[in-house]
Amino acid sequence: MTALRQLSDVEINAYADGELSGEAKEDVRLALEADEAARGVAAWRDLLGDRLHEAFDSILSEPPPAQTVRLLRPPQMWTLPRGTRRAAAAFAFAAAAACIGYVAGLQTMNSVGGTIEQVAQRAVGAHQVFASEIRHPVEVAGSDADHLAKWLGKRIGVSFTAPDINDAGFALVGGRLLAEGDRPAALLMYEDSTGRRVTLYIEKWGPDGEDSMRSMVGNGLNTYYWFDSHFACAVSSNIESGKLKVVAGRLYAALELR
Repeated sequence: MTALRQLSDVEINAYADGELSGEAKEDVRLALEADEAARGVAAWRDLLGDRLHEAFDSILSEPPPAQTVRLLRPPQMWTLPRGTRRAAAAFAFAAAAACIGYVAGLQTMNSVGGTIEQVAQRAVGAHQVFASEIRHPVEVAGSDADHLAKWLGKRIGVSFTAPDINDAGFALVGGRLLAEGDRPAALLMYEDSTGRRVTLYIEKWGPDGEDSMRSMVGNGLNTYYWFDSHFACAVSSNIESGKLKVVAGRLYAALELR
């Protein structure tokens, strides 16, 4: 059997942007057909691109302010007056600050695990792979929750307790250790009485800080994600968004009280 080729983010982005051709394009297309998780990343990337175009394409067509045009003209052979030099420096500083703020608003960066959006993408991929498993959905059963949390916490470098959300209708099935390259992650799985499953994905996030809960939709899954203190979390499921938001809120609160 031919091993499944793992596509990198660079390959997926290049394919989505139409930068590939010939054999390289066909190779990525075939790999996407065989890799549901990679297709989820590609779909999320397309959705993000569409939203960015909707939000900012109109701005790109607007003429730049007259003052900006004057400041960006090629320098003349004479020295600018001191006041003009100060104005140009102030404009350049403001433009740089605006760009930094714009990028930070799109994606919250972290030196440990990339961006919080990438954490959410990895969580979606993990849910797609393991939530449909019948015989082996987890490595350690939920009946041994204390051992499960200690084992996973030690491996990912974050101490936590497996949340109990039975009052929300979901019981702990168990969990497993995941890896994204050399970066470990924990996946806890919950199930309700009808067999619907919710996964909680946890990665180390550092050194500190916190963020409000965000959401994304893709590949038939709803995902709520956030980072807080030393870890980043994402909750994924195919249940309706409102119900999942309640479950995610319970998980968020339970981890806060650890």
